[in-house]
Amino acid sequence: MHSVDFLIIGQGLAGSLLAYSLIKRGCTVHVLDNDHEGSSSRVAAGLINPVTGHRLNITDGYSMYRATAQKLYWQIERDLGCDIHRQIRQTRKIKNAGQADYLVKRQSQTEYSDILGDMDNTGGWFEEAPGKLETAHTERHFGAIGISQTSVVDTKQLLYQMSSWLTARRAITKQHVIYSKLLTVKSKIRYDEIEADRVIFCEGHQALNNPWLSHLPFKLAKGEILSIKPSRQVDRMLSWGHWLVPALNGACKLGSNYIWNDISPTTSAESADKFLLSLEQHTGLTAHVISHESGVRPATTQRDPFVGPLTNLPRAFCLNGLGSKGCLIAPHFVTLLCDHLLEQRSLPYSITQWL
Repeated sequence: MHSVDFLIIGQGLAGSLLAYSLIKRGCTVHVLDNDHEGSSSRVAAGLINPVTGHRLNITDGYSMYRATAQKLYWQIERDLGCDIHRQIRQTRKIKNAGQADYLVKRQSQTEYSDILGDMDNTGGWFEEAPGKLETAHTERHFGAIGISQTSVVDTKQLLYQMSSWLTARRAITKQHVIYSKLLTVKSKIRYDEIEADRVIFCEGHQALNNPWLSHLPFKLAKGEILSIKPSRQVDRMLSWGHWLVPALNGACKLGSNYIWNDISPTTSAESADKFLLSLEQHTGLTAHVISHESGVRPATTQRDPFVGPLTNLPRAFCLNGLGSKGCLIAPHFVTLLCDHLLEQRSLPYSITQWL
């Protein structure tokens, strides 16, 4: 029997960061993972974006989340000898008169002073778009603005590096979890030959198959992303409703969408066509498609994640529901859960109420 402090189910973004954090705080851990099947972490662009939505709102708690994320990603890079987190310039198109009015309001608010740049240093992006499309004769342009404090987490590299790090410690097993094999035996959690003091479920959208979590109010959304080679080099993130993010070797990621009524692993040719049309219309770029992937975001109806102890299974905990802002907020909620598990610190009701 292999005994550990914590058994973690799932090695997506949440499970990876949690396993790393618990080990660094002196705990023994074993992870069970089904090789990221259907995981949004596997295909995500990994954006950490301070300003979102039509109204150009700063994400609530952004400064706190960002500071915690920067620290944790830097620690992982140092310990694992990899590059997973990079700062990136962002130029955002102002799409219409209503958004231009919001921009004027935001420019007068002090909390935006370190985030909103000027409208004259945007590299010429969006000035000539939509290029050859007929809408060029009718579309009115409202300019573009630089957005500071934007960064990108290479989630695919993070999962790979963390899997290798855990494998070297014999702390991960790649397999589908059979929930009926998860047993409580004499105040321990047992799964096959692994015995743990506690189990933590970090399964993303696959929690729908978990008998202890399937009741939770998830609001799952499939998202699709294209990896493309654009017709000319892109030196920053471009945002106009969709977004384009430079990756490695001159490639870029183009996305994304929200599909609420389909969580299958399939991709849609119609979605790809819409992405490429939007890209050309707003930036003047055409592109060669390298790959087309999809993943399911584990969003929640109340927008708060599910973090804390389960009431329907002794010695069991949940870390899930991080949604589309996972790369930004996951480090914060990992820290909260570690503090709860190891120091008995209380958790906010907003993240425990459904468990």
